[in-house]
Amino acid sequence: MNKILTDLKNEYFYKKINAMRKILALTSIIFCFTVAASAQNITAEEVKYFDPSHYNGKIVISQDPQIENLVETHVGLNKKRRGFYGYRVKIYAQNHQNARSQANALKIGFNQDGQQAYVTYVEPNFEVHVGDYTKRFEAIALLNKIQSKYPEAYTIKTIVSYPKHD
Repeated sequence: MNKILTDLKNEYFYKKINAMRKILALTSIIFCFTVAASAQNITAEEVKYFDPSHYNGKIVISQDPQIENLVETHVGLNKKRRGFYGYRVKIYAQNHQNARSQANALKIGFNQDGQQAYVTYVEPNFEVHVGDYTKRFEAIALLNKIQSKYPEAYTIKTIVSYPKHD
């Protein structure tokens, strides 16, 4: 009999504690939403940089000197790279004794829509890359045109030349 009473008491207290936990969790969530909603009350008058008279039409940029160093380094690397990442079509890659002369002959003989061909050496191969495209689908369009003449050609992501402007 004592065991049954003890079990009933434990079950009763367990239900009470569980109910209190749910109420506490619900109250906490409501409190958090109330605080978050009241913190969203920002108007244009409270923020100084919305008022043009605050800065008299001039913009002052305050930045860490490391940011300026980072930008200068990025610009220097881009100048050294002589291009940007884009896509080309690789039409040749060989490493035998006559590979260089064959690659140069392919470069000279390639003529498709006025695209430039480039001979590069990527150890151990001499390779011929064609085109300077910023988007992969543009390179794939060229690949589809030349696939019958160069069946082993495929697109690659590499550094391409800056476009020439007239």
